[in-house]
Amino acid sequence: LAAQETLGDMISGFTIMLDQPFQVGDRVEIQDIDTWGDVIDIGLRSTRILTRDNRTVSVPNSVIGKGLVVNYSEPSTVYRVETHVGIAYGTDIEYARQVMIDAVRAQDWVMKDERIEALFLQFGESALTFRVRCWIEHYVETRGIIDKLNTTLYLALNEAGIIIPIPQRHIHVETGSVISGQ
Repeated sequence: LAAQETLGDMISGFTIMLDQPFQVGDRVEIQDIDTWGDVIDIGLRSTRILTRDNRTVSVPNSVIGKGLVVNYSEPSTVYRVETHVGIAYGTDIEYARQVMIDAVRAQDWVMKDERIEALFLQFGESALTFRVRCWIEHYVETRGIIDKLNTTLYLALNEAGIIIPIPQRHIHVETGSVISGQ
């Protein structure tokens, strides 16, 4: 049984080397095991990935061969980031959309030549939900840029007087009289 697993890893290793879905130095995400980082070695039995928190993970090639692998390095380093924002019901949708787009466009980390969008997605329980997205030059900056994107949107909406609601529940308690003696 152990020989079968080793043979499966080796066959998958050959396949990875031939197909080259990624190379050493590429940033990849192996979705089935929720692991992502930079490929530092591709061997016959396993591929080693250096995670964002500076840990090395050895992933059997058979796991990689069976799962979905996202390569963030190909075809280029350009990457689209996005976040969701809720605004209060009753807000002028087009005004809010323009505030969000203008705020993002004014940032130095956004690619000005690429499309910046604020898409009205849905009517949420407590808010009108928008997906705001833009392009950045390098995928490595993704997490830091999402922080900057959220901060930019929060400050811009507050400055414009647009309310970002919090979820609320209204509970109505009814009291009634009890009829007795019937």
